[in-house]
Amino acid sequence: MSYIFEADGETVWSPALRIGRLFVTMADTLSANAETAHGLSFMASDHVIVDVPVFTEFTRTLLDGSVMTHPVYRELARGFVALCLAVLDEAGADLPLGAGWRDEFATSRQSLAPFMGD
Repeated sequence: MSYIFEADGETVWSPALRIGRLFVTMADTLSANAETAHGLSFMASDHVIVDVPVFTEFTRTLLDGSVMTHPVYRELARGFVALCLAVLDEAGADLPLGAGWRDEFATSRQSLAPFMGD
């Protein structure tokens, strides 16, 4: 059994149920901490619609905020942010990253790419 993450009618990620549930739970927690919407909504218990503009802004907020400036918070959230970037890549979203972020997340994004989409 798996989750489906859909953006604009296309599947952008289909992780195992536990991984999908963990991702959504982390999004809920980080969204509450950052006091911003994450752009994920449930169509069914295992089917998530990604509002790409809102999710892009959520990811930008994480990159620009305390999530990435506090050393412990950064390590805890790093994999989550890499997955956010991979979802955005699959959705065809444009989230320009500064040189430091490009360098930090380039390898993670490439290693996650085979696990995204259908």
